[in-house]
Amino acid sequence: MKGPLAIALVLLALPALAGPADQKFQSELHGIKGPQDQRVRMAATEFPWSALGRLNNGQGGHCSGTLIGPRLVATAAHCLWNNRTLRPMPVTAFTFVAGFDRGEYLKASKVTALHPASAWVFTTEQQSLATRANDWALLELEEPVGDAVGWIALAEPRAGMAVAVAGYGKDKAYVPLAHLGCHLTEQPLPGVLFHDCDAVQGESGGPVLAWVDGQLRLVAINVAVIPSRGELGVAASISPMTALAAQLGAASSTRAGPLSQPSSFDVGAVLRASAIP
Repeated sequence: MKGPLAIALVLLALPALAGPADQKFQSELHGIKGPQDQRVRMAATEFPWSALGRLNNGQGGHCSGTLIGPRLVATAAHCLWNNRTLRPMPVTAFTFVAGFDRGEYLKASKVTALHPASAWVFTTEQQSLATRANDWALLELEEPVGDAVGWIALAEPRAGMAVAVAGYGKDKAYVPLAHLGCHLTEQPLPGVLFHDCDAVQGESGGPVLAWVDGQLRLVAINVAVIPSRGELGVAASISPMTALAAQLGAASSTRAGPLSQPSSFDVGAVLRASAIP
């Protein structure tokens, strides 16, 4: 590919180990923007982090995902790809584990249906930045996990929003981490957003959260990093998925679940304080 959209991206999925190439991948950490990692460990049992989970692929790899309804999870489409077989993984490979922390968790469920964006192309070829608008997938769960741990409703993103990006990074894959109060810096293309949040491999599919209309909302899906641009983060807007999400049972309002503990700090207050005037 040639031109301004042919930017080398590092996808943030954490694949199964398969040999020297994957071992090299494991040794490289992309996504930290400055000299100090701004990610902070979150309590997995506290809302909204209880609605965050590890999407395990049954091959030793994982991504992150967010409950957006009782049985519905939003994640990145490229998380469905198997680097060993060079084809998408079957639905039976996936388990969503909500509120995961060092082997303990609140709820888990097998995935029963995969709905990647219809325009997403599974390929080993380098794709353009424009394709990241389609790098999203909705997963239906066997169990209504959200009824127990809560869910986060959707809202439209805009450049300049103060956000929180969270997930299970490859360097600390057994605890949830989040960078709070960073920003969506630019919308370079329809459906594609840049952010300045720290997020690394394994955090693909993780939530980009913002405070909208008095609630915490999911506004984008974290999908990639551009190392050549200071480890700039790339996210897929939720805009293209909203219609399908509504058909599949996405909630219209954010809520905690009976297994969720109250947050030890006010995430909304942090985001409001970080808003750009």
